[in-house]
Amino acid sequence: MSHTKFSLRAAVLILILFVAPTAFGESLLKPVPQPDTAKLPPDVAKELASARAAFEKAHGELVGDQLAAAYALLGADYLKAGALDAAAVAMYDASQLAPKDARWLYVSGVIAREQKHSADARANFEAALVLDTNYLPIRYRLADTLADTGDFEGAKKILLDGIKEHPENATLYAFLGRLELKQRRYAPAIEHLQQALKLQPSATALNKDLADAYTGQGDKNTAATFASKTGDVPPLVDDPIIVGIYKPNTTPTLAGTPLQQAHVLLDQQQFGLARGELELALKADANDVDALVLAARLDALLGHKAAAQDEASRALKLKPDDAAANLSQGMVYEFAGDDKKAVPFYQRASQLDAKLPDPYLLIGNSLMRQGRYAAAAESYRKLANVSGQAAEPEARVAAALVAAGNCREALTSINTALAKRARDGELLQIFVRVASTCPTATAQERGMALDYGQALYKQRPETAHAVALALAQAANGKFDDAQKSQAEAIFDAERSHDRQRAENYRAIMRKYVAKQVPDKPWYADHPYLKPPMLSPLDTKSSK
Repeated sequence: MSHTKFSLRAAVLILILFVAPTAFGESLLKPVPQPDTAKLPPDVAKELASARAAFEKAHGELVGDQLAAAYALLGADYLKAGALDAAAVAMYDASQLAPKDARWLYVSGVIAREQKHSADARANFEAALVLDTNYLPIRYRLADTLADTGDFEGAKKILLDGIKEHPENATLYAFLGRLELKQRRYAPAIEHLQQALKLQPSATALNKDLADAYTGQGDKNTAATFASKTGDVPPLVDDPIIVGIYKPNTTPTLAGTPLQQAHVLLDQQQFGLARGELELALKADANDVDALVLAARLDALLGHKAAAQDEASRALKLKPDDAAANLSQGMVYEFAGDDKKAVPFYQRASQLDAKLPDPYLLIGNSLMRQGRYAAAAESYRKLANVSGQAAEPEARVAAALVAAGNCREALTSINTALAKRARDGELLQIFVRVASTCPTATAQERGMALDYGQALYKQRPETAHAVALALAQAANGKFDDAQKSQAEAIFDAERSHDRQRAENYRAIMRKYVAKQVPDKPWYADHPYLKPPMLSPLDTKSSK
């Protein structure tokens, strides 16, 4: 994608149509300086200019929490680019406008630490922790800040309080153990580090800390044992807010055969380079069926119909009973716009390899386009059965059943999945959506949907969770809250320049303004409800 999506981007936009302007909080705000972008890479400077322009355009239309989120989003862009002074002011303004939102205070603390302003960092982290005791990175960073200023006892108390609430969290024990190690309190350091390693055996970097602790105790033999096990995997710190801001566009190191490299490049959407590797593979062996199969799909994607059909036909001729070859032939037909010719090849592929997921997905999509929703649900169920822990197939099952007028069966289906994976956030989100929009859902189910929706959003305030929460709020009569949550989706779509998605979200917003609950878990044109046919990329985007 051309834009970066992350949890902090759960910012909101609400149009003048829905919100009356007010001067709330304006007197507390500071003007956000324009950072000097002359020394930044041109693409970064351009991205910052675009973000600032979008902010300035939206600024006059936003109020309260929505305006706070717009400032926070701008601050995140500046933080990522290293423009710390501008980021600090933007995030300060966000926290002034929404003083009960722990996210903005937390990121303000992170920026202050980057600026070496320990007192400001401490104040922001402490304020954030009062508002949100469950987002553990606040504790980690506050403890680090306290330790940096010499307040080791305060840092330990913050971590110990966290362990009381989250005794299963390895990182809290790891932070505490390393803190004890700094103070040369070797016995408690060993106790906490061993507990961390027990909870997270993959964190092999902790073995070095244990080796140091045992060395400090004078136990050289045990120290040597742990030193020999030392690896480079640190304790897991799950911080989606900050990780999301800095999320790099990584490029995996290419290795292996040309065909293997083609798969990697295709995943990176480096289509031209992938095609080159496939040409090398086919030059080495013109009858390499796997290479022909992948080449057919790639050429179909790029709109090279004749080449794609030739490659698919050759692969099938060489291995007529190969599931992947049959699947690719079907995809070539669908890319060319012939749904009817495609489906028989998908069906044959599923017969040849019952564990291959793609045929079930493509068959289900075709059935949805034909309006055969119950049959589509059955195909998606087969997809779910072979897809392991993936939640998307369950969402498609639910969407097909709702389209067939069987939302109660959709609820039953998702509850069956939740019985096996009760803590799966994606499954819970599907439940929230279906329970909130199903006319036969009970008041208890709608209440559960609201509870789950709020918990999911608090854990990870991203757009999909905001949309689900809005549905639950509306289902429980909280239409004003639903408008605020739905506005986040509008803003995300606007910043992505996805006008169609923005309009779809606005259509739902209009229902909330009219105090109506949508009758479907997803907007009407959502790909779950109206899956599009496979179609070639725009020729410009394929270069």
